[in-house]
Amino acid sequence: MKNDERHKYKLYGRKRSRSLNIQDQYIIKNLFPLYQLKDESIYSNHHDIEFEIGFGYGEHLLWQAENNKDKLFIGAEPFISGVISLIKKINEKQIKNIKISTTNAINILDNLADDCLSSVYILFPDPWPKKRHHKRRLINPNSIDKLHRVLKNDGHILIASDHKGYIYSILFNFLQDNRFSWICEKSSDFTKKPYLSTQSKYEKKAIKNNQNPVYLTFKKISL
Repeated sequence: MKNDERHKYKLYGRKRSRSLNIQDQYIIKNLFPLYQLKDESIYSNHHDIEFEIGFGYGEHLLWQAENNKDKLFIGAEPFISGVISLIKKINEKQIKNIKISTTNAINILDNLADDCLSSVYILFPDPWPKKRHHKRRLINPNSIDKLHRVLKNDGHILIASDHKGYIYSILFNFLQDNRFSWICEKSSDFTKKPYLSTQSKYEKKAIKNNQNPVYLTFKKISL
């Protein structure tokens, strides 16, 4: 397989965490399996499933699960410290409608059934700002194709970013694909969050640094 082909299926991002203390080791060994996404195919039986790719420390995922108990939420995050942080909270609150994976999100998409997701959240993905690293960006024609397969008709992809170059790239890729429509009627649709949620660590940081986030929503068109 050529190097360019491998980049279509490989995700890059932060994986290493600080050394795990005894408590964190216990959480990974004993609590993580309770909330782990183990067989993606079985969740196709749920009526309403939402998937967050790269949930960071899990603030948004936790809020959604607490406030939408009739839905199932899947979260993918390779950064172990973020996973541990979320597990502590969902175990403390006994949240039952979250499943977590540290697996490559592309692999999860490949194992989900057709037309099974209501929404996909991609909030503040790594922009890989250097030109030579642009091929590492999560959102590209290949991943958009995979997202299209697993989304229900009229399902939504909700994206947040504070990096102008990546925002332009995201818009270009989606507007080249006639299977999605961009939900944007007025200029405030860029700056107003289109979903209810708490602010994540990364969102707060962007706003604090005057890097005002942009919010993009794309809907799968019923054909």
